Amino acid sequence: MAKVEQKTAMRALTVEIAHLRDEVPMFGGVLPNPDKVLSARGGGKGLEIYENLEADAHVRAVINKRKRAVISREWVVNPGDDTPLGKEAAGMVRRHLAAIGLDRITVGFLDAIMKGYAVGEVMWAVENGEIKPAAVRLRDPKRFVFTVNKDGAVELRLLTQQSPSTGIELPEEKFIVFTPEKRSENPYGFALGNSLFWPVFFKRKGITFWLTFCDKYGNPTCVGTYPASASREDKTCLREALQAIANDSGIVVPQGMEIKLLEAARSGIDSYEKLVRYMDEQISEVVLGETGTTNQSGTGGSNARDRVGNEVRLETAKADADALCEVLNNTLVKWIIDQNMPGAPLPKVWRDFEDKEDQVEKAGRDVKLTQVGVKFTKSYYMREYNLQEDDFELT
Repeated sequence: MAKVEQKTAMRALTVEIAHLRDEVPMFGGVLPNPDKVLSARGGGKGLEIYENLEADAHVRAVINKRKRAVISREWVVNPGDDTPLGKEAAGMVRRHLAAIGLDRITVGFLDAIMKGYAVGEVMWAVENGEIKPAAVRLRDPKRFVFTVNKDGAVELRLLTQQSPSTGIELPEEKFIVFTPEKRSENPYGFALGNSLFWPVFFKRKGITFWLTFCDKYGNPTCVGTYPASASREDKTCLREALQAIANDSGIVVPQGMEIKLLEAARSGIDSYEKLVRYMDEQISEVVLGETGTTNQSGTGGSNARDRVGNEVRLETAKADADALCEVLNNTLVKWIIDQNMPGAPLPKVWRDFEDKEDQVEKAGRDVKLTQVGVKFTKSYYMREYNLQEDDFELT
């Protein structure tokens, strides 16, 4: 009796209670994007407002820096095990990823940092007896929505002219979705554009006011005075003289008239510059997690500060790389093996973030361990030193 009750209690624990479809208001099963900036400031443009943020020079610079920090690291494919089948599977994946340009694809998927998610469509082809990805084409994420089926699973759907609200069902092993920063039950992810919108907005307003100030007070205002007895012709002559100042280096006015240059106070211009620079610092903090490598002021600098800032930036890049590699391993890499070598050990693709100094230290440690009798396998050297199968021979 006790075992029956225990099984019943355990069965109740395995049942999902807080179904997503029961908690989130949906139209036709479509999950709404909970991004409040998009709903409040999007004006029907959706993710386009986040694309427009990259029109800001500083935003584009730091976003590109974050992307380059990922693709600057070599990518590696490790076999699932040391068997000949595992090594053959890794070699196949390595060839296919190199053929479609993994770095270029990575840059495309990293657009998800700004927009929350990115979608790529795999174009398959048959060549030399292998089913291979001929290309991975990045698609506009605005064309897709997420729905919840009757089982509570989240599905990606493509919006079309025939189905502009709920979209159409998509085939398996065809579309890759990358969501770098998932939040709770939100499949759209947390877009960095959400945090960048207001700093960029205030920066643009500050620059607008700054330009207005420069236009208004960049040149001194000309003030002309005439005696009370001046005739209409004298006043016209004075007005023409004031207008001529903008174009001519010298002017002539009747005797008794005077022209002065009224200088404006320049103290307010510092406020605009400080506002713009402060917003640039906030943008760097949001995108890179630090400001030292992009917003240094003055001629001096702190080596410790720069080193810490660079470490933070690399940690961010490694997190981006790990997140994308995890998605690729669970989708594209797995699909390549399933199509060509079903049952083979699944290889893993990853980005090498090992520092050269660490590699030297590691090599010294391995030499010492070898001298005391420790034996390392070939797979260890391939994994730890980014070597390929035909790079060396071990006796």
